[in-house]
Amino acid sequence: MSLRRVTAFTLVELTIVMALLGAVAAFAIVPAAGAHGRLSASAAAGRFALVLREAQARAQTTGSRIQVTVTDDARYTVAEESLGGAVVISAGTLGPARCSTNYPDDGIVFGPAGWPCAVTSGAARAGSFVFAWGVDSSTVVVQLGGCVRCR
Repeated sequence: MSLRRVTAFTLVELTIVMALLGAVAAFAIVPAAGAHGRLSASAAAGRFALVLREAQARAQTTGSRIQVTVTDDARYTVAEESLGGAVVISAGTLGPARCSTNYPDDGIVFGPAGWPCAVTSGAARAGSFVFAWGVDSSTVVVQLGGCVRCR
């Protein structure tokens, strides 16, 4: 009669392995959560920079004034100003990020030449839009010459 040795894991060994895997997973999740915040803020800023560039190009192409407004919860509206009032061209949301700006009335107008102006006064104006998610933020800067960039 031959004796075979049965090899298996004990309950204690399995519990230790599961505890170690849980600790490793916990260390991996914390940095991943921070990366998600950075991605959310920078993605919202990138999408909004595209919205601004498109509005600026439309203003130059059509020779009309294009107004872009954004709310605190990162919802934007693009409207073309005409004699009968403003006609909404597009609207949407930029994700979970929050938005703040130093533009009055939370918006910007691109004139027929593509220059950025304040909504109510129509005066040429440079400014920025800051998108934040948690402690991370990304900024869209609109320069007086009309250059739109993210930083």
